[in-house]
Amino acid sequence: MDLRTIGVIVFAIGMIIFLFGRQFILLRLYFGDRSVFSQLFWGAIISAIGVAILYFSGALGTI
Repeated sequence: MDLRTIGVIVFAIGMIIFLFGRQFILLRLYFGDRSVFSQLFWGAIISAIGVAILYFSGALGTI
């Protein structure tokens, strides 16, 4: 597997976690589930790792 492919997969997983947590935030808070904040945190961290992998593989170019 190419490093760019791994970066895209890691980024996509992080964004799915992040967006799923943001989409149902009011419903989760209504039922008293406070894990949505940790879900947003981990989604952002995993997405950042994916972006770092893409950057170091040269897929993003120079910023």
